Amino acid sequence: MILGGLLAVTLTVVKACQAPEGALERFGVDSLSKLTTLDVPPAQPGIEFQTPTATVSLADFQGKVVLVNVWATWCAPCVVEMPSLDNLERLRGGEDFAVVPISLDRTMEEIETFYDRMELTDLPIIHDPNYTSNAALELPGLPTSILYDRNGREVARLPGEAYWDSPEALALIDYLIAQ
Repeated sequence: MILGGLLAVTLTVVKACQAPEGALERFGVDSLSKLTTLDVPPAQPGIEFQTPTATVSLADFQGKVVLVNVWATWCAPCVVEMPSLDNLERLRGGEDFAVVPISLDRTMEEIETFYDRMELTDLPIIHDPNYTSNAALELPGLPTSILYDRNGREVARLPGEAYWDSPEALALIDYLIAQ
């Protein structure tokens, strides 16, 4: 009995010494298991991208929660992820939230052909023709998703693919929109 009591006290002390779970880390389950927050997140870069009709920057989305997803048509995990991003934009996109998929393909035509083939109807077509995203966003590889709050501050990132229309992803987006 004494041994059991000592074990219980030891476990309580160890648990009390651990860092508390962050607000966003509780969403890092299932397909979001690689979701991380940075102690010192980088500032949102001022780089520009191309749409079929205009030049845009991340600052254009100020006031919204933004999920930036850097991807390419030649990246197999990116291809798997794109339908769920399209569905997320359909389910949550609007005045409070936007998915910003930044393609690193060679041409705008490659992206447009891919969208047609995959029947992606809700995602905007955004192209990084100068390939500045990798360095500016400090990407570990493709795909990488970065979440920004309404003030343009990075709040989390996820390297690799995820199912962005899963219950845990929708709960994460809803949580960030409510902040």
